[in-house]
Amino acid sequence: MSEQTTASFSRTQGAVQRLGAAIDRLEAASARVGAGDLLLAGELRDARDHQALMEETTRVVSQRLDAAIDRLRTLLEE
Repeated sequence: MSEQTTASFSRTQGAVQRLGAAIDRLEAASARVGAGDLLLAGELRDARDHQALMEETTRVVSQRLDAAIDRLRTLLEE
């Protein structure tokens, strides 16, 4: 092999190695983002579950308050 061919091969090999390292970094970053998405999805699901629980609690409290108000009205009318 000539010196020029060897130098060209060496530069190409270095470029391939840098490309491989860049791809590895991109894959690692993508995995971190994916894990972050899963974490956010879990937090969103938890928040929705909490909201549903709070809505049910609010409904029950509202019914109890309405019943108490009705009883007080009845007592006051007597």
